[in-house]
Amino acid sequence: MKKRIISGLSMWIFMAAFLSSSAELLETEEFTARVLSGGQQYTESVKKIKITIDSYTTDEEVLNLVSVWNQQGYETFMDAFRALNKGIFFPIGGRGIKIIIHGAHSIPTEKGRQILLYTTRQSWDVEMNQRIDPRFSFMVVELNVDNKGKGTGKIYEQASIQLTPQRTFVMDGYNSPPKQLWDVRLSK
Repeated sequence: MKKRIISGLSMWIFMAAFLSSSAELLETEEFTARVLSGGQQYTESVKKIKITIDSYTTDEEVLNLVSVWNQQGYETFMDAFRALNKGIFFPIGGRGIKIIIHGAHSIPTEKGRQILLYTTRQSWDVEMNQRIDPRFSFMVVELNVDNKGKGTGKIYEQASIQLTPQRTFVMDGYNSPPKQLWDVRLSK
């Protein structure tokens, strides 16, 4: 009887320790990066961006979006997609612009991981006017970082996405060339 109580108590202690350590793993990640963006007529300017990822998209959230798409259509899907809040894309010096990240995936690679962030297409560079194609209604940010959190990335300002059977989002096309991110760093 005492052995069962001791083993049960030790199991509860182990589970509590595991859950507290997994909560630390789900801590907010903050990345900074630089992007070369179009300025006035013949100039380019370097902008700094900050990306905060509060959580990553779960399989259940993707399944819910697939169900909404299949049963209720595009508008309801977009409402459900916009309701997801996974973090913030914040151009520093962007006159207060903050773009909510609605989908986020972290995919392990040989040397680190690839982080894919999805949001609705929004104008984040106040100095640029873009032609808009309604077929590409999303923005995708791709970060390729090593185990130390350093790397490069791309911003696809006009992209289209799909939901896959593997319960992820993927970009299936884009309209304008991506903007290159460099000096990507995990700061938190």
